[in-house]
Amino acid sequence: MKRWPAFLRAEEGVAAVEFALIAPILLIMLIGGTALEEAVVVSHKVTAAAHSIADVTTQYSTVANTDLSVILSASTVVLEPYPTTSAKMVVSEVQVASGGGTGTVVWSQALNTGPRAVGSTVSIPAASASSDSDTTYLILGEVTYNYTPRVANKFVPGITFYQSLFMVPRISTSIPLTTSSG
Repeated sequence: MKRWPAFLRAEEGVAAVEFALIAPILLIMLIGGTALEEAVVVSHKVTAAAHSIADVTTQYSTVANTDLSVILSASTVVLEPYPTTSAKMVVSEVQVASGGGTGTVVWSQALNTGPRAVGSTVSIPAASASSDSDTTYLILGEVTYNYTPRVANKFVPGITFYQSLFMVPRISTSIPLTTSSG
């Protein structure tokens, strides 16, 4: 009968060796899972911020540039505790002619980026387009956020989240931009 050398029969360090082999994989899964979970949270916050911008704006009968600045600045709070310096927010009123499909920007204001050009064309989703013969006005809230994971940001690339939302004005058919708060 052939006898194995003593070091091949030893079983004392098997658990330590197995742990040493599996630990890097577990660590990568932990870091990746944390970054993924944080990205999902940021994605939801970007959606909530776009909704906040459009929702608050639709509650005005007329709006001034100062009102829009306050709405955009206040909407950054939704993104906290994540850094808000990379958040680009735009609120616009879009005029949609009967038949829908596209709309024209009536006014626009932005935070940390340029506003949409007045008179520029915006694609309107089919669900938001009006089939009536009348002209419809919609408020468009947009948020673009460059997310960089806090954990393992050297290994996990950044992600750019974008969300836009159309809402119908609540008090009137359109919300004119005025020089004083309304």
